[in-house]
Amino acid sequence: MFRRPHQPDVFERLESEANDDFRLLDELGPALFSAEHLMELHARVRERLALFKGRQRLAMIVGVIGTGWALMVLLFNVIGFRWLSIASLGASMLCFAGFLFVVFWQKKRFESKGELEYAQRVIEEELRRRAQLRRQANS
Repeated sequence: MFRRPHQPDVFERLESEANDDFRLLDELGPALFSAEHLMELHARVRERLALFKGRQRLAMIVGVIGTGWALMVLLFNVIGFRWLSIASLGASMLCFAGFLFVVFWQKKRFESKGELEYAQRVIEEELRRRAQLRRQANS
């Protein structure tokens, strides 16, 4: 009748943490990863950053539209169009709710933009360091 929520056991938790390459990159450092794996991680970071920026832009657009509707509420109220004022208020509330939804969805889906940029910077520095070592070995 009363079910407890499924708690992942220790092995499932360890497996999920071990499969999180970005967490391993942060904890262990990039030196333990192969160059191919670092290139793959770099592509995934760039992909996540592009998604993050697109969703951030979407949230800002929806927020600006909501602000425009709020200004329309004031304008219609001053002019005396009561029904248009109420309709604009509803549209404004929907836009602000959409803005909050996108912001919290993005926060749940992604780590912060700073963490993504940090991971990208660490990977790029390690790849540059390896390329420099390879050039020096070939010289």
